[in-house]
Amino acid sequence: MLVLLSASSLLTFAQGDSTATCSSCCCSTDLTPSGIMISHVHEKNQWMLSYRYMSMSMRNMLVGSSSISDGELFNKNYSMSSNRMHMDMHMLMAMYGVTDKLTLMAMVNYTVISMNMTSLTPVMSMPGMDMSSDVNMNMKTSGLSDVKINALYSLVNSHSHHVLVSGGFSIPTGSIRVSGDANSMYPDHRLPYDMQLGSGTWDILPVLNYIRQNDRISWSTQISSVIRTGYNSVGYKLGNEVTWNNWLAFQWSRLFSSSLRLEGNASSAIKGYDPSFTYLTYEPATNPANYGGQHVNGYIGTNIYLRSLLNSKLGVEYGIPFYQHLNGPQMSFKSSLYASWSVMF
Repeated sequence: MLVLLSASSLLTFAQGDSTATCSSCCCSTDLTPSGIMISHVHEKNQWMLSYRYMSMSMRNMLVGSSSISDGELFNKNYSMSSNRMHMDMHMLMAMYGVTDKLTLMAMVNYTVISMNMTSLTPVMSMPGMDMSSDVNMNMKTSGLSDVKINALYSLVNSHSHHVLVSGGFSIPTGSIRVSGDANSMYPDHRLPYDMQLGSGTWDILPVLNYIRQNDRISWSTQISSVIRTGYNSVGYKLGNEVTWNNWLAFQWSRLFSSSLRLEGNASSAIKGYDPSFTYLTYEPATNPANYGGQHVNGYIGTNIYLRSLLNSKLGVEYGIPFYQHLNGPQMSFKSSLYASWSVMF
């Protein structure tokens, strides 16, 4: 409800002040944190190229908001538990100002995912006695993820207020058929959903963003979503997502700014299933119901401006969870790190 009210108020403001535009864009004093991809348009014929790095760690299992141990998980007829996961994403992004109001954006991602598993493996079984041991295993995947294309349009671009809408789509270039090698825990069989590199579907990516800028202080609220358009060729579709970001930034000098950001995300479970997982129901990550949920994360960040060096900006942002309620059992978010370098010309 709060997200809908926020969207309604931003659209009302944009309609009431749509004539308050100017030729300059807020990117010249851009305080946007590294974890926010869409926040402003560019002037006509202006380019921005950026490299972004995201590192996300997940640790331990949650059901709802409660942690669950490996022993409790094994008592639920699972014989495997995911206890640690790490994802690194390398993103190359290009933005081009078609007009002072319209900017096009394209982003290519390369993803590396690793997961540590604990397996309950029986080593001895005798009448009246059942002995077992925990075996640790790892699996890893890497490759090109889904490519994203967006068009950003400025509804308001005055000295203090900036409202933009963005519509885009995700091209399913990331593989959804990644299999384990001969030495992995899934030899020659497809890896779980969260180890795949893409969604396998053409996804719609709407964004509504508002920035209030006043001297050295900027604050913003943004609503974004990922809408899955159908089932992929394997037989499932990832859950839809809604994300609400709010951030506040202060510019200490021409060279340095810092920011605080609060992010809320809600996503639904996977619909459909991968038929190759019918014999793998002993592992939580192969159950499509064990995906989605809600979480709130907090971030602190900084930007460094190097206008004499290709008019570039360096940014770093670090985040931890404040609240998580997950469909589960599934691994909980532990921390994330964003780093970015962008140049304009």
